[in-house]
Amino acid sequence: MDFIPVVERTVVVDSAGRPAEQVIEHRTDPLTGTVASLNGALGEKARAFLGGGDAEALRALEASSRAGCPFCAAEEKGTRYPPELVAQGQLRDGTSIAFPNLFSKCASDSVVVVDGARHALFPSKLAPASLASALRLAAELVRRNRARDPSLVHHLAGMNFLQPGGSSVPHPHLQVHVRSVPYSGVARLEKLSAEHRARTGRCYWTSLLAAERDAAVRHVGTTDAVEWIAAWAPSHQKEIWGIRDGVASLADLSFTDSEAFAAGIAKVAASYEEAGSHAFTLAFFSSPWPSASGHFALQARICARPAFKPLYASYDTWFGPLFAGDDAHTEAPEDYAAQLRARW
Repeated sequence: MDFIPVVERTVVVDSAGRPAEQVIEHRTDPLTGTVASLNGALGEKARAFLGGGDAEALRALEASSRAGCPFCAAEEKGTRYPPELVAQGQLRDGTSIAFPNLFSKCASDSVVVVDGARHALFPSKLAPASLASALRLAAELVRRNRARDPSLVHHLAGMNFLQPGGSSVPHPHLQVHVRSVPYSGVARLEKLSAEHRARTGRCYWTSLLAAERDAAVRHVGTTDAVEWIAAWAPSHQKEIWGIRDGVASLADLSFTDSEAFAAGIAKVAASYEEAGSHAFTLAFFSSPWPSASGHFALQARICARPAFKPLYASYDTWFGPLFAGDDAHTEAPEDYAAQLRARW
């Protein structure tokens, strides 16, 4: 598996006539063909024009949003599932509670509150045990919907943390979507993975993890059977993948795997906070077919989002990534992988 960038150089002459060279790397994902462009000078632009997060503003939001938070009172005021899906109306596991989304985007659209008793808006306060219980509820919802209606096999689970991360309610929560129509990004990735297996006789994800372990520059560490790497050609800022080789679907998530994913997610989220980016977005790429473990691997993908502040700039949704699918990055994956590795 080759990790060879295309390098370009450009010279910028400032107003005083001084030339300065910038080096840009273009990296292509070996499986999908997605291109990522890296230029460390963009980090200087981000610091100069965008600044960092506002921790005081986040503390103020944490305090002011607690009183009227619908997820703090979800057990009493939250919606209920029909009895044929959940006899007791809501699902519970440890500190987590699941209930239907008030506004659905698919046949089964659920909210999973990570910890109903803890209105904590700093990533470092996310307890791994609570994240694990929320992941178990997500997996149970995937299984129950599949059992109730065999057409409901396609699913997507994820987390939007704070407004810059895509959240409308700040209390930490997952969303779990289950429907009969494939999710295009998941379907595309699984198709390419199956084609790779047919062409080479090997699982792409097994080979990728082996290559990253050997390279030892983007491999971050492991949490039990889940391995964590910085993406070679990231599609999003500071993108980290947690890959569970040998398991293809959330439908097959074990207790141990839920703990392993949660432990890694907590470490990554805390590292974003330390770097000044409190907001993040997380998604699980999960096959609708549990039997797909020969060519596909269940994986969590997590990325940093714009720094939290009263007025923030959505610099990660400019026209390149939004429409063309290719992003430009301010920091090399090898650099933030090294910083994150210290948490392992």
